[in-house]
Amino acid sequence: MRKLTLGLLLISVVCSAQQLQQYYSEAITAYKAKDYKLFYEKIKEANKLHPYHQGIQYQLGQASVLNGKIDEGILFLKKAILTDASFVIENNPDLKSIYNTKAYTDLLALQLKWKSKLVQSDTAFVLKDRQLHVEGIDYDKRTKTFYLGSIHKRKIVKVDANGAVTDFCPSAFEGMTSVFGLKVDAKRNLLWVCSSPMEEMQDFDSTAQSAVFKFDLPSGKLIKKYTYNEPAIFGDIILNQKGEPYISDSKNNKILNINESAGKVESIFSSDEFWNIQGLAFNSDEKYLFISDYIKGIFRLNITSKILEPIKCTLDVSLKGIDGLYFFNNSLIAIQNGVNPLRVTKYSLDKSSASINKFDVLEKNHPAFNEPTLGTLQQGNFYYIANSQWGGHEKGKIKTAEQLQDIVVLKLKLK
Repeated sequence: MRKLTLGLLLISVVCSAQQLQQYYSEAITAYKAKDYKLFYEKIKEANKLHPYHQGIQYQLGQASVLNGKIDEGILFLKKAILTDASFVIENNPDLKSIYNTKAYTDLLALQLKWKSKLVQSDTAFVLKDRQLHVEGIDYDKRTKTFYLGSIHKRKIVKVDANGAVTDFCPSAFEGMTSVFGLKVDAKRNLLWVCSSPMEEMQDFDSTAQSAVFKFDLPSGKLIKKYTYNEPAIFGDIILNQKGEPYISDSKNNKILNINESAGKVESIFSSDEFWNIQGLAFNSDEKYLFISDYIKGIFRLNITSKILEPIKCTLDVSLKGIDGLYFFNNSLIAIQNGVNPLRVTKYSLDKSSASINKFDVLEKNHPAFNEPTLGTLQQGNFYYIANSQWGGHEKGKIKTAEQLQDIVVLKLKLK
């Protein structure tokens, strides 16, 4: 899913980008001048403004070690490599003072562990239309049919039990824009689809509106289109047991639903705690709605009281970069495409669903990975998009088929 860019030069609007950039630039200038005291002071200020950025954490770790603050340095270096294992730790001259310490040896071992490959998923099926740019997926177990949404071609395709691929609806149907999350309601024979205008779509129109589409599954007939009057990015959609949809708006950090009587999409919750929300998942009794924040980790929202709390985690793992999020046997299955290496992780919750007490990496460094996005749980199996290829566009135009990959859907058996 298209996230708010969080490079060192393009920082989320939740903090002062100009001030952050200034602190970071001054820190690097001081480092180059070997003024390590000033380097530490400036990068420390940058970290105060953006405490979740792995690049800043890495620089602060180096600055701390250069100033003799060893414990602090190890802490920040660990945080950085848990999110991005590619940072230079081994034979890094700035860390020379800790080469012979156990803490440094442990850091190298931790980095090596996260760099390793773990491949457990099988290929479920492949789509040959490389320019589809698929984001969302769901499955109708009665007809054994997968439904997939296209970002670029602004449509929904379906794949039947024999692997035949056909259009469920044509491109730009009734003003459909880029298709993100979609959800099958097998009990009511419905397909819910959320779409938002993106520069990556065919015939981009900046005036187009985000919308939620409600289809009759057997006939493919559109029952209702619910438009939204504000600029938004409808990233994910889920249904409660009553069949009521909940939608994440990652542009405005809002949770939305459908007001059927008014025939429109409405906001039901937002919080200044959010930086960039993505995936949604209910727990088994639907008391809590779990929400992945791409930058800060996982939150839970009490649906009745509207109390929002961060999910606690003290383990050596990063909760950053979670796109798709799914509830399974009192655990959360997370697709993490904002970390390095890309991974699918299972986070086991305690009895209160307030903390993560265990994690298992289910997939890491799969050769088909090229920004995995969303998935669907079906009878103990997890099907998910392996390569959405958001990077398959240049200057608003999609690359040629020769420059892209076949679209791969992976199948992971959950234990």
